[in-house]
Amino acid sequence: MVCYNQITMNKDRLKRHVKIVCTLGPASNTPEIIENMLISGMDVARLNLSYGTLEEHRHTVAMVRSVSKKLDLATAILLDCPGRKRRTGDTKAVFADHLQFAKDNQIDYIALSFITSTQQVEEVKALAREMNINIPIIAKIEKGEALAVSSSIIDISDGVMVARGDLGLQISIEKVPLAQKKIIHEANQRGKPVITATEMLESMVKSPTPTRAEATDVANAVLDGTDAVMLSEETSIGQYPIQAIQMMVKIILEAETVLPHDKAFNEPQDDFLSEVDDATARASCQIACQIQAKAIIALTAGGTTALRVAKHRPGQPILAVTLNETIMRQLNLVWGVYPLIKSSPTTLEAWLEVASETAREAGTAQTGDVIVVTAGLPLGVPGSTNMVKVHRV
Repeated sequence: MVCYNQITMNKDRLKRHVKIVCTLGPASNTPEIIENMLISGMDVARLNLSYGTLEEHRHTVAMVRSVSKKLDLATAILLDCPGRKRRTGDTKAVFADHLQFAKDNQIDYIALSFITSTQQVEEVKALAREMNINIPIIAKIEKGEALAVSSSIIDISDGVMVARGDLGLQISIEKVPLAQKKIIHEANQRGKPVITATEMLESMVKSPTPTRAEATDVANAVLDGTDAVMLSEETSIGQYPIQAIQMMVKIILEAETVLPHDKAFNEPQDDFLSEVDDATARASCQIACQIQAKAIIALTAGGTTALRVAKHRPGQPILAVTLNETIMRQLNLVWGVYPLIKSSPTTLEAWLEVASETAREAGTAQTGDVIVVTAGLPLGVPGSTNMVKVHRV
């Protein structure tokens, strides 16, 4: 059993910007192991529907939710749908029952396998709307056709996964590293979460330590700008799932010591968006960097304020305060974001007090310290980020 202290565990998470996605399976299907995985650093639990039954996955969802509640952690659950990899027919025949499962079990993200075009993503989104499902869609780039139009696919998706295993079978293997950098860059430009996946610490399926090349691979993904790195067989069928997560945390933290957190000052002018919400988020990062604020507090109804701040990769932790438990879990995939739920004040002054309280409770600031608060006015309206305030706790 991994020993932990709740305050220490939370502070350790605040030090790390890149998130960890772990695939659950036979090696990680008990409450005790899931608890140890969460304590060790798992942020997102992935269920791969290519394996197991829906009833087995339903049981796993219940375990993750129960243990996360016990630990007071906002764990997101990602449902990886095999799609046309395993099934044939129209979009409804391929995806409908898995979408219904996602809806029934309040899944936080749906990943689509073997997408080849924007049309396919649009068809799944249309089916989801028809089924009254509002769950973010992550497109997996693992086909050569998808790589060729990756920018357009990212535009219409809520996030993207660099699925390097199957992608490496579709294109020349020497092209995979540059393809990874291309996809991550495109996602970063759009402020969309990006997961780097497949064989990151593959040797740890059978060994308690990774190879040097694997450690380098994880570090390079961090330096490329990925929001999350993913463990697959290492945690689903491997002999050392806890050690794999702990090793991933160590590599991430070391790689992050050289991240350019002054990015908001140095972004090319061509990357600027002529949008108030994006400019506001960027300004909050610039101010926080210049005055060495202790944290950036994003008051966010639908999660977009936190996403926009994370896009500019500030050095400060991004404490995302929301009223919605689903939004809280979804934000746990996003780079540098530490999501929390707070009650809903009706005035800006009350929200600023909530921001101070949040920073103190998280241990990022003490009375007298300076934080940067960003939000949308009027309060509670999604997608209206337009306010930055320097606030003393």
